[in-house]
Formats: sequence, structure tokens, C-alpha cells
Amino acid sequence: MYLSFSCFVNFFIGMLQKRDVEGSSMELSLSSEIEDDLRKAISQNDIDGFSRLASPLRWGKPSWSASQLLLQILDDDEEKLRLWATNLSRHVDPYTRRYASRILLKLWEKDEDKAGEILTTLADDEHWLVREDAHDIWGELLKKDFEQVFPILQTFSTHSSANIRRCVAIAVRNAGNLRKEEWAEHLIRLLEPIISDKTVYVRKNVGPYAIGDGLLRCYPDFTLKHLHRWAYRKDEGTLWNVAMAFASYGGNKNWRKGMKILAQLAADERRYVWRSAASALVYLARRHFEIRDLLKAWLKDSKRAKVAKTALKYIKD
Repeated sequence: MYLSFSCFVNFFIGMLQKRDVEGSSMELSLSSEIEDDLRKAISQNDIDGFSRLASPLRWGKPSWSASQLLLQILDDDEEKLRLWATNLSRHVDPYTRRYASRILLKLWEKDEDKAGEILTTLADDEHWLVREDAHDIWGELLKKDFEQVFPILQTFSTHSSANIRRCVAIAVRNAGNLRKEEWAEHLIRLLEPIISDKTVYVRKNVGPYAIGDGLLRCYPDFTLKHLHRWAYRKDEGTLWNVAMAFASYGGNKNWRKGMKILAQLAADERRYVWRSAASALVYLARRHFEIRDLLKAWLKDSKRAKVAKTALKYIKD
């Protein structure tokens, strides 16, 4: 019995080790045929062959599985990592280019300059999906190597390209998830240059996302202090982002402390500002009935009546 059990254990461990090295179709959401063909293409450095197989896997687990397989086979071979990252990033098909970003996360450990150069290009790519992956990887790098990546993102904050500026917002939100108190002030500093940005692609990822779903959720008291400070600025872009920070998960969690700010912005005569306050109030009033009572009271307030009327129109009793 002892020998039989020992043989079984050794066989089982061997199978696990084989799976770890070679991967498994049970772990990867790929057909055995596609997986085998992808392995062959990657092993032979056949970029076009990989593209033909991986490019159609556009969403979800299949595309994720193809990227995991690619990383697994390339392993820590710096020469191959650089070869694949460079060639994939230059590929004509955006659904192939996006695979470069994951490799760059690994290449960063060996060649920060080369990885950063390619990843910056991808972060400004013409195709939104390529940019999305690149922005996420800059966020991962910020978490992984904060001291090295922080100054790079500082230069991104004032970049002429809205795509690159938007990358900062995504990275801040990602890094904020770790809730490292020593990072909080630095993350705010990254947002300072883009808090006033009125570019749609940027602002939609600053107020509601980087601040609301990110910093306000993870560092509530600290972030509220800065929201109060920003609320006294005059520029419309900043005030829009302050208001929209409360149209989020973090805003919902801290709505009582945010009402003073929203009441202040609701009295602003500029449509760009008071409409953002109205949007945030609609979001919150759907979750907190007492806000509806406040809005009804504002109907008699000459300074805030337009906000109340606008918000109540979108709220069902």
C-alpha cells in the first residue's frame, strides 16, 4: 500500500509540474487546436502566424489566454521579449498590437528604457483598445515600481496628447487600489495638471473614475480635503471634475460629506458647472431619498432652482 500511494503521489506531482511548464487547455480558454498552433507560432517566433490566430480572439478569456500563453512560452528570455514586444507594437492590426503591452510589463524588469518607449507609443495609439491595454499596464507599473514610474507619469500629466494625459488618470486609479498612505499625496500631484482638463476623453476618467471610483473610495478623508480645496477654484474644468467625483462608488459612500460641495457648485451660474452638480445629485438621489427632499426645497431657492428642477426631472419617485 505504501509503494502504491508513493507512486501515485509522485505521478500526481509530476503531472502538476508538467502542467505548470507546458500550460493546460483546462486553464486556458482555447481549443486544443488553437492552443497547439499558437504554441508552435510563438516557439518559432512567427509573428504573423501568431497574429492570424490571436487577432480574432478579441474579447474576454480567449484573448487573455493567448496573452498568458505568449508570456509563458517567452518566459524570461530578454531577447525574445524585446523581439515580440517590438514587432507586435508595430503590427498593422490593432487586435495584434494590443498583445505587446503585456510583454512590456515583463520587459520592464530587464530594459526600462525600451519598455517605456514602446509603451508610451502604444498609450497614444490611434485605436482605443490598444490604448486601453497600454494605460492599464502603466498603472500596473506604477504599483510595481512607484519611484521609477512616478516621474514619467508627471511628464504625461502635461503632455500635448489627450491620450497620454488620460493614461495618468487610469494609472492613478489603479495605484490607489493598494491604499498605500504614503502614495496618496503623490497621486494627487499627478492629477493636479489634469484636474482642469476639459477634454472629454480625459475628464470622464478624472472626476468620476480616478477620483470618485479611485481616491475617494480608497482615501476618503484625504481626498475630501482636496475636493474642498478644488471647489474654490474658478475654472470650469476643475469644478466639473469635483462635482462628478460624487457620481461614483466613492462619492456614494461619502455623499453626506460631499453635499456642502455640491450645494456650492449648484449655485454656480455657469451651465457647464451647475449641470455637473445636477448630474451628481441625480446619481446620489437615486440612492438616498433624503436628497430628493433637499432638491424639492431648492425649488424655492433662486440660486439652485434650475439644478433642482433639472435633477428632479430625471428622478422617479
